[in-house]
Parts: sequence; C-alpha cells; structure tokens
Amino acid sequence: MAINFRRARPDDLHAIVAIFNESVDLPINDEVELVTPASRREWLAAFNDDFPLWVAEQDKRVVAWCGLEPFYPHPAYRFTAEISIYVGRPAQGQGIGRRFLSLVDQQVQARLPIRTIVAYIYQGNQASQHLFATAGFTHWGRLHQVANLNGKFHDLLIYGKTY
Repeated sequence: MAINFRRARPDDLHAIVAIFNESVDLPINDEVELVTPASRREWLAAFNDDFPLWVAEQDKRVVAWCGLEPFYPHPAYRFTAEISIYVGRPAQGQGIGRRFLSLVDQQVQARLPIRTIVAYIYQGNQASQHLFATAGFTHWGRLHQVANLNGKFHDLLIYGKTY
C-alpha cells in the first residue's frame, strides 16, 4: 500500500493524538496519562513553515507523524530543532520512520532554516536508536536517570545530526 507524506492540518489532530496515545504506556513516551485533542490544539498550532509537522497517510488514513519543534526558546538556538516521530502500531515495520528522516533531510537541505536536529530517546527504545543511527544521527550523550515513568527511572539518550 502506498504511503503519502504531507504537512499536517488541523483536522489531523484526532489521528495524531490517537497515535501518540498508543505509546503512553510504553517507556518511550514522557506522558504518563493519555492526552486529548483539546490539550494538543495549541501544540499543533505552533508548528509553522520553519518548524513543520508532517503526517504519513495510508489509504487516506493518518498512520504516523513527524514534527520538528524549536529546541530551546532562546535566540541562540533558533537553528536547532528537536525531532519526534510516532508511527501507529499497525503501520510499524514498513519503513515509515526511515522515510520521514529522509524527508527531513531533504527539507533541511532545501529550505528549512535548521542546522542541527536533536532527538531524545529513552535507553530502552532500541528501535528508535537504530532508526536514528542508520539515518546519520550520532549518540551525543546520556542524561542519567532523569525520567520517572510509572515509578521507574530511565536514562535519556541524546542523538544529534548537524547539516
């Protein structure tokens, strides 16, 4: 089945939230409770031409999303983005994450005012570590035991790529 990638629209919010919520109970997500579309409206509205949000569609259904958000709110970091990729469970294993990273590379090299992308990945999330490493991201560091998810502390790994 064909996968179509495009910029996210406000009417994608319910699908984006549903995909995000599939991972809330896994040690790969910072949230400890399900999020709602209402709680994510402002988040969605903050994406723009410089820091976009894309979705992947399969059979006209949103099955994954990828977003670039400002890394830190100070002007010195305006050329750095934090990346997030979430693929719905039924669509996992189809190379969508790899294709999103290829799209991001193309967009950064062609038009986005981004020089560096940072990915935060929990130590136990081997699939994401592999995905980002094979896309040219390198392991930049580790924040030891910084996240408490469901009563257990986790290390947060930092992967990055500079263009």
